[in-house]
Amino acid sequence: MDSTSKKRIKELAKNEQYDEIYREFGRKAYKKYVSDKYYDEDLKKLKKEGRYEDIYNKYGESEYNKLLIKSMYNEIKQEKGTIKANLWRMKQKLLYTAKVIGFDFAFSALALSAVGNIKNDVIIGNNAIKYESEIEEYNEKNSEYADKINSMNLSDTQIFMKTMDDMWKNIKGYANPEKDIKGFLELDLTTEEGYGVCRNMASDVAKKLNAINPEYNARTMAVYMSESGEYQIADIKRNVIETNNTVTDQEQQANEDSTEIVSIAMGNHMITMVDIVKYNITLVLDPTNPGIGIYKDGKITMLNSDKANDREYKAKEYINTTFNGAKMGDTVKDYFSTYRTPNISDDEIEKLFGLEAQNKALAEVRAMDTETAMASKDKENDFLESIKVDVNTKYELEKSSEVTQNEEKSTEIEDNGLEQ
Repeated sequence: MDSTSKKRIKELAKNEQYDEIYREFGRKAYKKYVSDKYYDEDLKKLKKEGRYEDIYNKYGESEYNKLLIKSMYNEIKQEKGTIKANLWRMKQKLLYTAKVIGFDFAFSALALSAVGNIKNDVIIGNNAIKYESEIEEYNEKNSEYADKINSMNLSDTQIFMKTMDDMWKNIKGYANPEKDIKGFLELDLTTEEGYGVCRNMASDVAKKLNAINPEYNARTMAVYMSESGEYQIADIKRNVIETNNTVTDQEQQANEDSTEIVSIAMGNHMITMVDIVKYNITLVLDPTNPGIGIYKDGKITMLNSDKANDREYKAKEYINTTFNGAKMGDTVKDYFSTYRTPNISDDEIEKLFGLEAQNKALAEVRAMDTETAMASKDKENDFLESIKVDVNTKYELEKSSEVTQNEEKSTEIEDNGLEQ
């Protein structure tokens, strides 16, 4: 800035013409020379008048975000009470801290990694090139699978349960993944000999559901799953090759781990989330411990838990889970959206997606698969029978032709003898 401009700014500041400084020299000069008293009074005036764009332009993103956070706090406080609002404010501070230190928190059952967002995007981009053929093959199979599911005219619950059931049927089982390709975790489960853990399973189910119906907006999320509480897994047969604290049932308690404190802070499990637009709700699917829950008012309630002694699933909405490329802001937006009002009651949610509904849906889709398999077998048998008939007919025709030829030959010999 030249000496003439500096002189002009100082003169305006002396006469308290701060808005003129902003108009002539911009936000940076304005914020440097404006008095604290004028700053506060002008900000209050703009807030009162609802001039949010002016606040952003004049005072910057920081002041604008403070206003948004305060507005959200007041809205949650009005709708849900002070406790919920204070909880939300606390999590905003955690989010802000994570953003300031520049860490990109990676989910793992046993460890915590920290890498930058840019580096993470580069790794995923490189993997997309390196594993292009495998990704393309996976997507093709997913598309075929989606076509098959959509041809069955299933309900949402039937789709969710069948997708989780088919995943377990078509893999070797639960064990530490071999590939664990960042951004494409589902590739570990592409063959019958494939295996993986919760993050691979959650990612695979999410990709399949989005292929079936993009409106599901299926995505994965890190959660902390507690060791206590009762949880009844849906009627899906699992093959657990290796165990850790993300696989559980009523008889099995998770192994204690020295990283428990880290797990509580960052999560120890990965789940799949889906939006049900017509009901205005977000459901939680746990493919590892097959079951369904709902993400509402910032809290996950699994419908498979014993209501008197439920197993807790705590969402880590302020964590940036790098395994599936999710951005920090996405999970926070999911948290905000849980405070919307569903179009159906809790009883209706239980009736549609509870444990009883899950097992009923499983029985129904399995019956459909059995019926389809039997029809296919009958068709195959009919085909084999038709081949058998064709072969027999051909044999009889050939035999008849052979007899006729022999009779004609015999007659010819007899005729020749008579002539002699």
